[in-house]
Amino acid sequence: MNVLVMFCDQLRRDLLGCYGSELVRTPHLDALAADSVVFDRCYTPIAICSPARASLMTGQYPHGHHMYTNSTPPYSYCRHLRADAPMIQQWASRDAGATTAYYGKWHIGTVDDLAAAGFDHTHLPPEWPDLAADALPFLSDTQWHPQAEWAPPMESADPNTGTFALPMERFPDVVAAAHTIDFLSDRAAAPGDRPFLAFCAFPGPHGPWLVPEEFGRRYEAKDIPPWPNRDDSFASKPLNQRKLQHMEFSEGGITYPRLSAAEEAERLAYNFSYIELIDEQVGRVVAELKRSGLYDDTLLVFTADHGDMAGSHGFVSKGGYMYDEIYRIPLLVRVPGEAPGRREREPVTLTDVTATVAHALAGGGADTPPPSSLAEVERAEAEPLHGESLLPALRGEAVWERAVAYCEYHGDWYGHYSSRMVTDGDWKLVWNLTDLSELYNLNEDPHELTNLFYSRASGSEASGGLAAVRERYFGLLMAEAARTHDGQLALRQAELTFDPRRGGID
Repeated sequence: MNVLVMFCDQLRRDLLGCYGSELVRTPHLDALAADSVVFDRCYTPIAICSPARASLMTGQYPHGHHMYTNSTPPYSYCRHLRADAPMIQQWASRDAGATTAYYGKWHIGTVDDLAAAGFDHTHLPPEWPDLAADALPFLSDTQWHPQAEWAPPMESADPNTGTFALPMERFPDVVAAAHTIDFLSDRAAAPGDRPFLAFCAFPGPHGPWLVPEEFGRRYEAKDIPPWPNRDDSFASKPLNQRKLQHMEFSEGGITYPRLSAAEEAERLAYNFSYIELIDEQVGRVVAELKRSGLYDDTLLVFTADHGDMAGSHGFVSKGGYMYDEIYRIPLLVRVPGEAPGRREREPVTLTDVTATVAHALAGGGADTPPPSSLAEVERAEAEPLHGESLLPALRGEAVWERAVAYCEYHGDWYGHYSSRMVTDGDWKLVWNLTDLSELYNLNEDPHELTNLFYSRASGSEASGGLAAVRERYFGLLMAEAARTHDGQLALRQAELTFDPRRGGID
């Protein structure tokens, strides 16, 4: 079985039609969803680009692969992935005999790291690293985000949003799709016995929110309502969140006025346009799979490394908080031969995608046990996968037993800040090592405005009230930490977590 993984950077799940959005037009993704299994409760292990992407490629949480923060200079202290960390393409090539390819944003270290990652095919030209002067400017970069200096601006809300005079064929997301289409066409023209593992990594809709003028701005600000949680008061929430919001609107000692709802909507019009552009590229890639006759023999995955606050809770981008806008991500999985159109509510993560990919490449049938580890190529030392293959559960051969998704945060350019989170989509518990912890009832408070961690309210979880809820989810948190060998929870002290000055729990 072949495998194609398409994934975006910083895509909000709740902006896709297949997840109920009426704000953005995503007909191609909606069509793919109708032919796939749609996971309603998929989460990223960490909502920062480099470590999330490294988790997808290694099947491990950041505390396992050791890329804790973005690999971008000058602030990063994790410039490269741990040298002996096994990656899925190495395993696929050696143990599954697959042809491997990667096109688009890398950001797991430098471009040199991609060149050395062992893929059979990438977007890097033969003359790498001595690129020709007229080469696409982003080929020498690991991030691929559109830049205003590439072409004259045409229409703009600010330097990081708008349209510019860059031809469509030179836009990064279009280039990633074009390389993937060429690879699929070549595979169809020269079929062989080897399966393939290919990644199409769209750099968008991560900002800057710039789109080619010929594609154009396709949304009007007046049609974009403000987020329901835009004006979070942060009452009884971690102090760090108030500090981070202040930092969003200050620089060099000067504090700037926060964007108005209208100004925010003006910028989101370009974000929505960017998402629609990516949707068209997904449609092009899927069309080539079908044209080439590969569609019915390819496990197809669409997901994202993480989401985008985009103004929710007063934040832009992502950072030291664990809200659903950045941690809950889309996941569509089309399994050849399986009934499409299903929706699954089990809590899963990107590490489960890695395990599923490995299982599919190994054969994927009931007689093929899911791989539990990947081995580093040089030393052949097996390292456990933190996720599990989704295929047995999707085929009715097993019951998905994990009760929660486990997520983490280690800090980034905002400084060190250690957090762990578990959620099943109904409740969310966030343990912050050096700050107030959080508990949200997601059914009653889907926008995560009311932190119940320090509440004395009774009710729910049978007769035990919130104390029983906290106890249950802390038990699940500790169990997942133990399962994935995350030692950070050894620092948890109940008498400090349950601060009596905040109302007390015990």
